[in-house]
Amino acid sequence: MSSNDSAVLALVDEAAPADPNPMAELHAMLDQMVENSIRIPGKPAWILMCGYAIGETVEVCSLIDAFTKHHGHGVILVVMPKHAALAKMYAHRCLKVLVMEDEWMRAFLRSNYIPQDRFELDQPISACWIDRGFRNSDGIKYLGLYPERGGISEMDMMRFVLRLPWNSRLDAPRIVPDAEERAWQLGRQNGLRLGRSVLLCPINNSAKKLPDVFWTAVAARLTELGFTVFTNMGGLTPFNGLATMPIANTIPVDLPIDLVIPFVHLCGRVITGTNGISFLIMMGGLKTFKMTQLLAHSKDEQEGHSSLGVRSPYPPKGHVMVASHLYAAPELAMGMPLNEFLVAYDESPEELQRMARVVAEQDTSDPASVRRYAGNGRPYLEEHADWLRDMA
Repeated sequence: MSSNDSAVLALVDEAAPADPNPMAELHAMLDQMVENSIRIPGKPAWILMCGYAIGETVEVCSLIDAFTKHHGHGVILVVMPKHAALAKMYAHRCLKVLVMEDEWMRAFLRSNYIPQDRFELDQPISACWIDRGFRNSDGIKYLGLYPERGGISEMDMMRFVLRLPWNSRLDAPRIVPDAEERAWQLGRQNGLRLGRSVLLCPINNSAKKLPDVFWTAVAARLTELGFTVFTNMGGLTPFNGLATMPIANTIPVDLPIDLVIPFVHLCGRVITGTNGISFLIMMGGLKTFKMTQLLAHSKDEQEGHSSLGVRSPYPPKGHVMVASHLYAAPELAMGMPLNEFLVAYDESPEELQRMARVVAEQDTSDPASVRRYAGNGRPYLEEHADWLRDMA
């Protein structure tokens, strides 16, 4: 062994041992936050952390009532500031609602502080299927495309994460009289016509957005049909809206989360992309208005493969289908005046304008209209109404 080698070994021997947990200091701070700011002294509770988008937060909130009845004890719900109004709609189901700044929520959920399999009282639990392996699993959501029960839906995944029975009932958000009054006043100020208005919701944070030419044509055709047309500007950022907002020849309304459902109820119809607001509207369960959801996809998508490679092929066009309410939460679609359409965001302007007319006119005879059938060929909701109707 050379003298240089000996010197290197000596330096290695003298080096401080590697810290087995480089996040130890941060985790100690999080422990303090849990003890001093989150827990309720002397009252054991489940601490559910909701650090994702509106849709995932709605899913968690809709199951809090079933959760407390099944597991016992109450729930401390922790959300980010942008979802505080949503959490307030379920505050009556919680012991406490805590609003946590985004950076601290990320620290809890992204620093390995919470073990993936944690499920115990008085300890933070990540209450989302994304953190439980489903995001990177082998196309587990695609089970929803199969006939009969349809494998596992997105709401089923949330039931599974929360260790609830498969038939756990979903709970609608509470719309307080003040929200209804504010929605009514906002509508009056902006020329809303009861039952003859349409709210367009083009904003999307995660799903693909449809281009301006499509939305402009939708608005134009609705106006021709005699409707007053609004664009929801609520939650708009430089990254999630269209190039032109509001949509041409529509009336802009900046709707807070708690006003969306009562405002749509007054309008009579809503047209939206696959986003959390769409899911919240469905969870409202009013069934007093017509709901159109648009599933954006690419016209050039070809068959691809999941993480298991050639053993598990799936068509990417099926990927957008799992966001359909008929697949993600069929229990919410029971009795709902719902229609959904597949729209290619990269189609020609002429085809996008044609699809805009199809959507505006609710032409469900078009091949782009989404349908779901059971294994025997009957409409899925009809075939499975006996167990679906009791779940929401």
